[in-house]
Amino acid sequence: MSKTIEGVPEFLTPEQYSSLFAACGFTPDLVRELRLAPDGVHALVFDLDENGRRYLDGRGCAKHRVFIPVRRVPEDERTARITPVQN
Repeated sequence: MSKTIEGVPEFLTPEQYSSLFAACGFTPDLVRELRLAPDGVHALVFDLDENGRRYLDGRGCAKHRVFIPVRRVPEDERTARITPVQN
């Protein structure tokens, strides 16, 4: 039996797992990596073509880094930032 931490579930249901991504505007199949940090959400996502399939750029699937900030004060004017990743 593994160690338990108060308040941490032993597992997530598929619905709970999907809702983590949905809260950020993603679906699990679009995301390569999702990191929750004190300053916001950092994600590495696959680029999609006009048909909703992963876009291939000749070197593999094109990807983007997405940062969604957590605004803690009204003066914070940061917004989501999307940066292409060089393969």
